[in-house]
Amino acid sequence: MQVVGNPASIGPAVVPPQGRTSGTGQPAGSTNFSDLLSDVSKAQDATAAPAEQGEAEEIARMQKELDSYKRERDKVVQGRKMDPPAYQIALPVNDRGYMPYVTADQQKRMDGITDSYLGRPAHEMEKMWEELRANGLHPDQLARTAKYFVNLEGEIVNRDVATGKQRSAEQGGTAWMASSV
Repeated sequence: MQVVGNPASIGPAVVPPQGRTSGTGQPAGSTNFSDLLSDVSKAQDATAAPAEQGEAEEIARMQKELDSYKRERDKVVQGRKMDPPAYQIALPVNDRGYMPYVTADQQKRMDGITDSYLGRPAHEMEKMWEELRANGLHPDQLARTAKYFVNLEGEIVNRDVATGKQRSAEQGGTAWMASSV
């Protein structure tokens, strides 16, 4: 048997001689090659769908938590008596246009740290950055550890999509097999 293409993308295919119908070259009970491919495709879709659905549910849950936190945070900020200086933490954007997705928990910690420095002299801001770094909230740390990323349109995707890597299920190949039988 000779395998042409990517042999790692599928397992070995063995057709025992007793399973063949005389003269057809197909296993007994099989209709044609496209039916076999269809069955493989259905099996891959069945395993990929729950994983993608779970990921979509996780993203929706995270977005709901973040939106809820932002609504609460806006009330706190609007209720302040003075206008404090605004802190902006710039997140790195990769060449595909994605930046790390900051979860509600991470945003709460960042806001807690930055709020604790309100009214302090400017020379203490270095301490704020040290504290953010110690808590894993420095922009570079967020980019290295983020599970999800977001683009400017608000689309949230996993790390593989954001960085251009594809999951193994998406990296399917075709293996052509020729038999010398």
